[in-house]
Amino acid sequence: MSALSGIRVVDFTQVIAGPYATMQLASLGASVIKVEHPRGGDQGRRMVAGNPDALDAGLAALFTSVNSGKRSLTLDLKHPQAKGVIDKLVAGADVVVENFKAGAMERLGLGPDELIAINPKLIYCRISGYGQSGPRAGAAAYDPVVQAAAGMMAVNGYEETGPTKVGFWVVDASTGVNAAFAISAALFRRTVSGKGEVLDVAMLDTAVSLMSPLVGLYLNYGVEPPVTGNGSPGTGGSSQVYPTGDGFITVAAVTDAQFAAMITEAGRPDLVDDARFARRENRIQHSAELREVLLECYAKDTSKGWEARFAAVGVPCGQISNMPQVIADEQLAARGAFSELGPLEHVNESFKAINLGFKMSSGGPALTRMPPSLGEHTDEVLGEFGLNEAEISALRQSGAI
Repeated sequence: MSALSGIRVVDFTQVIAGPYATMQLASLGASVIKVEHPRGGDQGRRMVAGNPDALDAGLAALFTSVNSGKRSLTLDLKHPQAKGVIDKLVAGADVVVENFKAGAMERLGLGPDELIAINPKLIYCRISGYGQSGPRAGAAAYDPVVQAAAGMMAVNGYEETGPTKVGFWVVDASTGVNAAFAISAALFRRTVSGKGEVLDVAMLDTAVSLMSPLVGLYLNYGVEPPVTGNGSPGTGGSSQVYPTGDGFITVAAVTDAQFAAMITEAGRPDLVDDARFARRENRIQHSAELREVLLECYAKDTSKGWEARFAAVGVPCGQISNMPQVIADEQLAARGAFSELGPLEHVNESFKAINLGFKMSSGGPALTRMPPSLGEHTDEVLGEFGLNEAEISALRQSGAI
């Protein structure tokens, strides 16, 4: 039995952070009902296309990557008959997740007070850019905006080129993980207290906590984090990205022992005891000189060659892989990183879901259900929650579903 088998989740989220959170719950066995507007559905259905046909079908790559394992129910939340449908869903649910702007659900009569009154054991999780309180509560936010606000962009990039955002939706994804963790904690607490919970998960809060070492550097020591480009704070030129004979590698020789092993394997054992490089603080001071030495050394072998050589002497090193190389990685294959779910329209081959980054000895997590087409499971879900065919037909005719 999966960890969350028997848990029902009503999912009002869209784009990345919320859907990624609920997909994690689905991976652990929860039944996730994705509630979408009948016209268009989740914004993510038409973002990061993959191909034009997928875009037109509402199965763009952004949507399919974070919505496997769910069922789609269409419902216009502003329709007069929507509240009655939601009341039925909530009465039989364990968790509600939403990621509208702060205050939006209250204006619809669907805030936590209203829904927990229906089901006192309900876990109500709210995901937003800045949280439900404070001067920016209710402000619109997307991942890059929060990266800027959290100081993430200020420490990413190079002084000569200015701030740079992380090349994927790191705040959205980490907020999704944070929300799934909070929901799991609330579900556990409920087993003891028997009571529901309201969770307030903010992208900005998550981003700042994600950067704890750098935030703590200033918060507790008064030192503003530097821009380090491809380097790592406090390590100097021994932890950097370097070109090789056929590509690029990143090397992370952090300790003095790792540096000694690295520089010896690179063909310069004479530098092990060099006063400029023997200790970490010296390497930071002379990082430009060390980089010039290593540029010459690393050009003499391939990325894979260096990766194997450094692995043999205990130095962390990896080639800079492009996406085809990542997908073909033997380590990911051994770990079962992808689940093949079968044919999906507008996908090049059999659809593959990306699994979560942990394993359980009892089994899972795993995704077994395709990302849904818009409204694919409307009749099925409403039937499960007590509506008969005539009632479902009336809702459809009214435009509610």
